[in-house]
Amino acid sequence: MTEKPKYNEDTVAVWKLPLADGIHEIEFEHGTATGKRVIRLDGKIVRRKDWMFRLVGDEVFEIDNVQCTIKVEPDGLFMYTYDLLVDGKTLEDFCEYISKNRSTWLITADDGVENRIILDKASMDIIVNGTQVTDAMSEFIENGTETHFAIGEMLVTIRTEHSCDKKIGVVHSLFVNGALVTEL
Repeated sequence: MTEKPKYNEDTVAVWKLPLADGIHEIEFEHGTATGKRVIRLDGKIVRRKDWMFRLVGDEVFEIDNVQCTIKVEPDGLFMYTYDLLVDGKTLEDFCEYISKNRSTWLITADDGVENRIILDKASMDIIVNGTQVTDAMSEFIENGTETHFAIGEMLVTIRTEHSCDKKIGVVHSLFVNGALVTEL
C-alpha cells in the first residue's frame, strides 16, 4: 500500500503562520497551464478559482481579521515566485514583529488539552487560545506587576518586571500554579 502524498501535485508553496490562536498552515496550488488557484488553510479549502487567463497577480484572504496576500509574480519563462504577505509585511518580517512584540507560552492542562497563551507587550492584552482574557487581576510587586487569571483549574500568573539591565529591559515570565513555564 503506497502512502498518499501530503500535498496536491499542483501545490507550489506551503507556509506556517503563527497567529494568536495557533500556528496555521497555508497551502497554495497554482495550475500554471490553466491558472487554477486553490488556497487551503489547515487542510481546508478557503478559496478556489478553477480557470483564470491571468497566471500572475494577488490572492487576498483573511484569517481571524488578519489580512493575507499571496503574490504570484513572473520569474522567467513559465516560472513564478510565490510570496505570502501578512498585514502588508513579508512573512519573515511579520514573524520578526510578532517575536519582538509578543510573548508566547504553551501549557497543557491536566486533561491533556494544550493552551496557547500570548501576551501582547504593547497593550499588555492576554490572549488564551485566540480569546482575550477579560477577567485578569493585576497587582504591583517590587520592580513590576503580576497579572493573575485562571484557565480551568490552573492559576496562571504573568510577572512583568524590569531586569535592571538596559540591554535586556522588561522581562515577562509565566507561572502556572507557581511553576515557571518556558517561553516559546
